[in-house]
Amino acid sequence: MRLFAMAMLLTAGAATAAPVPKGAGEGDPLPKDSVWTGKLTQRGGGPTGFDCEFKITKRDGDKFEADLYEKAGEMELTYLVKGTVVPVDPKDKAKGFKIEFKSHDAKDVKNTSEILNVPYTGKVEGKKIKGTWKLPDDSEFGNLEGDFDFEAKKE
Repeated sequence: MRLFAMAMLLTAGAATAAPVPKGAGEGDPLPKDSVWTGKLTQRGGGPTGFDCEFKITKRDGDKFEADLYEKAGEMELTYLVKGTVVPVDPKDKAKGFKIEFKSHDAKDVKNTSEILNVPYTGKVEGKKIKGTWKLPDDSEFGNLEGDFDFEAKKE
């Protein structure tokens, strides 16, 4: 009986000692493969609004990669973005998470031109992501800026 109990204890210990991927687990505000839908506004020229889908494609601790699909009329493209998501207050995750990301490439570009290195900043609270974006002051595309408002897609 002692041998059986020892074997069970060793097996249980091995099971709990398995590595856990970074960013996994309860309380992850931006899990891999999560999809968020919503709107992005634009001020300063061009279309004033885009329908969007934001899909998390990779997670590694606080870092993430995502596809940001944007469509306005006949214009559409998917930005490839990289960023971070960290607690606003590390002692109280209920206060939400700060999200920052930048577009670094684009794919499936139709009837428009991509604008890369656009910084986005915002906050993840529960099933919502809200924030702002603004082209750098020295951008050749002018003085464009706006807001974004996404909600976790219902499965």
